[in-house]
Amino acid sequence: MNVSITGRKVKITPQIRGHIEKKMKQLDHFTDHIYDFKLILKRERHIYYAEVNITVKRKIIHIFAKTEDVFSVLDALFDKVEEKLHRYRDRLTDRRAVPLKESPIVLGQENLEESA
Repeated sequence: MNVSITGRKVKITPQIRGHIEKKMKQLDHFTDHIYDFKLILKRERHIYYAEVNITVKRKIIHIFAKTEDVFSVLDALFDKVEEKLHRYRDRLTDRRAVPLKESPIVLGQENLEESA
């Protein structure tokens, strides 16, 4: 998984980077689905914006959050990320093919062999 963190008008301090890495560890059970994770953190006046683009198989998931505090915007963003990835993983498992049950023809042939 490729991870990139970008700050626009915000310096990415070690505390912010550590908070992001701590939140990323909560997404460990999704790492087999995520190919690319791009996080952009920006500030306009007194409001912080965070957006993330997650590249998964055949899809790009875009999530956006804004609040007045850096850490609360990251918490809100990662809550939305976890919810979207749960939904994505559930859709993948729902669309899988269900194995066929044993056909009655095969069972009927076994009965014929036993009686002979």
